[in-house]
Amino acid sequence: MPSPHSPFYCDHCLHCRLPTTHCVCSKIEPVELPFNIMLCCHSKEWQRNDNTGQWALLSSNNIGRIRWHRKTELIHPAISTVELIKEGGHYLLFPSDDAVDIQQLFQDTNLLTTQELTQPITQLWVIDGTWQEAKKMLKQSPWLKAMPKVKILASEGQPLESQFQLRRNQQGLCTMEAIEAAVKCRSEIAAKSLHQNFTLCQNALLDLLR
Repeated sequence: MPSPHSPFYCDHCLHCRLPTTHCVCSKIEPVELPFNIMLCCHSKEWQRNDNTGQWALLSSNNIGRIRWHRKTELIHPAISTVELIKEGGHYLLFPSDDAVDIQQLFQDTNLLTTQELTQPITQLWVIDGTWQEAKKMLKQSPWLKAMPKVKILASEGQPLESQFQLRRNQQGLCTMEAIEAAVKCRSEIAAKSLHQNFTLCQNALLDLLR
C-alpha cells in the first residue's frame, strides 16, 4: 500500500483493507462458528491487504487475533500460558506428526481419553503466516508447541488443495481456507458462509490487480 504522502495513494478501508471505493465490508456475511478460533498472527501478516486471517476476523465474532511475539510478555492482548493449560479445550491447528485428524477427533469420542486429548475443542488456535513463518513461530513458542494438535485431511487422506490465487508458491491452505475446513467438520452451513466471504474478498482484490 502506498504511503499516504504518495500521489498514488487513495483512502483505504481499515477493515477489509481495500480502497474505500471498493470496500466489501457491507457484503461480508456474519458467521456463527461451532467453536472459538484464535489467530496467532505473524507481524509480517498484520497489515497485508491479502491477509486472509483478516477476512476471517471480519466474518465472525467467534474469531479473535493476537500478534505473535517470541517473548510471550510482549504479546498484546496479553495471554497467560498457565491459564491455557488449566482451561483445557485449546488445540493448535498444525500438520505435525503428532497431530490428530480433526474430523476423527469429532467423530471418535474415545480419542478424548488418549494422546493427552482430554477435552473437546472449545478454542482452536491457528497460526497466521506463511508456511515458513508458521514453522518458525511454532519452534520459538513452547506454549504453542505444548498444545495438543489437530490437522486437516481430505476424505482420502490427502492434503486439501488451496484456491488462494493472490500469492505465488502457496503451500497448503491459506489461513481462512484452513479455518473453513476445520469448521466444516462441525457445521457445513458455517463453512459455506466462510467460503463465500473468502471468495468475495479474494475476487475484489483480484479485480483491482487486473
